[in-house]
Amino acid sequence: MRFFKRHSWLWPLCLVWLGISLIGNAQGEEAPISVTSSVDKSRITIGDLIHYTVIVTYKKGVTVKSPGTGANLGGFEIRDYAVSEPQEKKGWITQQYVYTISTFFTGEFEIAPLTIQYRLPGDTAFQSLSTSPIRIVVESVKPSMAGDIRDIKPPVDIPKNWALFFLQIGIGLFLCGAVIGGVFLYRRWKAGRGLLPVREVPLKPPHEIALEALDRLKNSELLQKGEIKLFFIELSEIIRRYIGDRYFVVAMEMTTTEVLEKLSQMRLSEEIFQLFEIFFHRCDLVKFAKYIPSLEEIAETLDIAYSLIHKTKIVIEMPEESPKLEVVSPVEESGGK
Repeated sequence: MRFFKRHSWLWPLCLVWLGISLIGNAQGEEAPISVTSSVDKSRITIGDLIHYTVIVTYKKGVTVKSPGTGANLGGFEIRDYAVSEPQEKKGWITQQYVYTISTFFTGEFEIAPLTIQYRLPGDTAFQSLSTSPIRIVVESVKPSMAGDIRDIKPPVDIPKNWALFFLQIGIGLFLCGAVIGGVFLYRRWKAGRGLLPVREVPLKPPHEIALEALDRLKNSELLQKGEIKLFFIELSEIIRRYIGDRYFVVAMEMTTTEVLEKLSQMRLSEEIFQLFEIFFHRCDLVKFAKYIPSLEEIAETLDIAYSLIHKTKIVIEMPEESPKLEVVSPVEESGGK
């Protein structure tokens, strides 16, 4: 104490040294969390987008609440919001929040401080840390260098470009023709016909087609194989196709009752109509009632089919040639006298 009394000037130096030591110890302990904020541009025009980035760095174990899209950024509207994945390095975690903001008003604006809430390990209450405000200047779109607003100019008469007009008409007609031709060729291809029309051979009369089909069926091996039902199915279809071609009736899509009803409206003799009834009745017994006819019944039914075609076929008779008159000369008549 005597030393300090003798050297009283040392007291202020000791106090200064003690203050510097306390400040150094306080600065040596890093804060457990830090927040920084920035923008990609501080001067914009109306409608431009700004990327406002907030970076939070905190020690591992600190709990941080995300600011989210409900953050108050002053006069700016949040257009988009993105959060990066946390990056950990040497016990510190860094996370980045990016706000895409904009405004449609001019003037000087301030992005309000963004509050980040955090909780230290062992604490139960959250604490807050805020970013620094950032000033943004929003300018209007610059007016034209031409000066004041001028009167509306009168409409300008544009000369008619006739060459372009006729070119457009020609292109339109060509496209229409191409579409029609494409549809025509597609339908021919779909129907299995050639792309170009070919002169077709005239079809045979219905009775010739039916008789040839009956001959093929008669010479087939269906009966020898015991395929009696299939034989009668094909026999019935031959007569139905013949009725369709002969009387213009869609007999292939009708029931037996409907076919006979249509035939009753034709000018058929009673004999022919009864033959049709007998024929279809026998075919239906085999097709639907599992009836097995004898060989005599099969031959008789086949003969009825031949008879129906011969009795109802259309025969075109050629007119008889008139006899030629023989002209006799007078010399021949008089015997050469």
